[in-house]
Amino acid sequence: MMEHHSSIRPSRAQPPFASRLFWKGLFAGRSVGELVLVYGLLAIVLVETLYPLFWVLSGSLKTKEEVIANVWGLPAGFAWQNYTEAWRVAGIGARILNSVVVTATALALLLLVATPAAYALSRLRFRGRNVILALVVAAMLIPPQVMAIPLFMTVRDLGLVNSRIGIAIIHAASNLPLSIFILRSFFLSLPAELEDAARIDGASRLQILGKVMLPLIRPGLALVTIFGFIEIWNDFFLAFLLLRDPALQTIPLGLVAFFQQYGSMWNLYFAALAMTTLPVIIVFVLMQKQFIAGLTAGAVKS
Repeated sequence: MMEHHSSIRPSRAQPPFASRLFWKGLFAGRSVGELVLVYGLLAIVLVETLYPLFWVLSGSLKTKEEVIANVWGLPAGFAWQNYTEAWRVAGIGARILNSVVVTATALALLLLVATPAAYALSRLRFRGRNVILALVVAAMLIPPQVMAIPLFMTVRDLGLVNSRIGIAIIHAASNLPLSIFILRSFFLSLPAELEDAARIDGASRLQILGKVMLPLIRPGLALVTIFGFIEIWNDFFLAFLLLRDPALQTIPLGLVAFFQQYGSMWNLYFAALAMTTLPVIIVFVLMQKQFIAGLTAGAVKS
């Protein structure tokens, strides 16, 4: 046994399985012209994605006179004081805190409700399941703007106007149908034999969900988290409808108020945009890695 174990050599670190399959399938059997076309399209998408970020960052490092003289050019120097001035004038700190509280609370509620609901709709057999699924799909087609008046009246009657917890509940509810739909697809992709084996070992439904299924649907949880975070962090409509107190304003409301009051200070506005965009980029990069690396992690763990 000792000789057997000693003959095993640790394998080199390999890229994630799903990533290898994607790139192998993308370039397998393609001609040079097709590869040039693919790379050209990817380059266009890359420039379209990164250039706005570069433009905002460049504008945030200019003086007010430089922005007015040449808004598209590079900064002559690095006016780092724009960030401290924008932080002070626009009140970015308080608004970031409000956005963090609202987004974190909404995502926690969203995952807490969407995960067992999606599991039930995918694995359990009960009367009315198809009707509930149809209602979930139909709810995805209704934008919140259509229900603005009844939504505001309901929130007002519940005493949740000017409440960060109140708007977090509304955000979680508005993102719930899409999240259930996504997670249900991930649950359906898992083999039923995994649950059967867990039941033989005496696991309950809750234990199967928490210890067997959840590790396998981490890509789905990451996808729901990315979509929910971007939607809630950048939301203007619900925040404008339900948050009337300036002390409770989230980032989108704060940026609009700052621009209306200091519209000529484009350099400070760019700095404020750069600071409020950074959390979105960080979360997306972290969750994208989790999305790829966790795709098959749960199936290979003993």
